[in-house]
Amino acid sequence: MFRAIVHQTLAVLVLALGCFVMQRWEAGVSAFVGGACIVVPNLLFALRLSASRGRSPESYPTVFFVGELVKLLSTMGLMAAAAFYLRWLVWPATIAGIVLAANATWLIPMMFHRKVK
Repeated sequence: MFRAIVHQTLAVLVLALGCFVMQRWEAGVSAFVGGACIVVPNLLFALRLSASRGRSPESYPTVFFVGELVKLLSTMGLMAAAAFYLRWLVWPATIAGIVLAANATWLIPMMFHRKVK
């Protein structure tokens, strides 16, 4: 669970650094902010799930679905706050950060998967 969040974080940092080097600082920060809108709620969701490990199995679906709802609402809230407060956001870089962070959980393991013979 936490490995996926590490993958997301590393992918967003590489993208932000690439945008910073290839474009201007606003693009790098925009990519970072877009990725953070996905990574931070995912991290909090993973921490919440790991904290509820010792509970009764009947409570797992409730913890999962309530946590998922909170994650989605906090993601939307962070995106809205970024759009409202950071007027200088470079939207293509922000959207690239969002898309990369959302897909890094399966994209990075697929890219670096070693075939066993």
